[in-house]
Amino acid sequence: MKSTTIYTLFILFIFGSCTSKIDFDGPLTPATVVTTDLFISEMSTAINTDPNAGGFRSHYVELYNGTATSIDLSNYAIGYFAVADIATLSNFNFSAPGSFLTLTGNLTKGKCYVIASPQADPIVIKSDITWGTTSALNANASMPLQLSGNSGIALLKKDAAGTFVLNTVNYRIIDVFGSPQVARVTSAGTSSARNNIMWTIAGETADTRNRTFWRKATVISPSTDWSTTKGTSVTDSQWKISGDRLWDYTNIGLPTP
Repeated sequence: MKSTTIYTLFILFIFGSCTSKIDFDGPLTPATVVTTDLFISEMSTAINTDPNAGGFRSHYVELYNGTATSIDLSNYAIGYFAVADIATLSNFNFSAPGSFLTLTGNLTKGKCYVIASPQADPIVIKSDITWGTTSALNANASMPLQLSGNSGIALLKKDAAGTFVLNTVNYRIIDVFGSPQVARVTSAGTSSARNNIMWTIAGETADTRNRTFWRKATVISPSTDWSTTKGTSVTDSQWKISGDRLWDYTNIGLPTP
């Protein structure tokens, strides 16, 4: 009887002193990543003369609102600037006619806004607005959206102290894809009527003129530092890229997974 009592007390002591418990609620859900501002989340470059492009300029720029609130797009604009060679460094300039687009409307949190070329394939490129030249014969690189790997895109935001004046309103650049302030290289890919120049991205040094680009889901803020965000490898770049002429439009309008 005594031994039974001691054994019972021992069992009660072991279980009574244990502070852990089985969690029947499952693993904790990771916190949702909240971004600090609107930024460029997806891009596509293509040469319309390339036979794989089907005669289209399926160029587009996607913006993502990962903040906690709706964004008033009238505070933003998109600027376009095509570089002329691989070495000349300069600032963005939006003085050419049609080189910028002021935005309108509101973008709900967690949603994307797609700006596409009027010459994009409407079946695969679902856009909120089109912008740029409608001339299939126009080889003027200064006209958007001819994104052939050597055209810089800037996301601008209204700022009284900003140095870019668009329609008498001051803006500053908050995010870029490509930059005339960063040197380019000569493409090793198939030649085209345009200069075979491009920025290297994520370690790709042969040809970035016919690709789809996705901003990595780990990115939480826009950046004007293209030298850093383009990266030198798949690891340190803020961008994931498709294979050469292997465009992937399945994620258009959706946050990068």
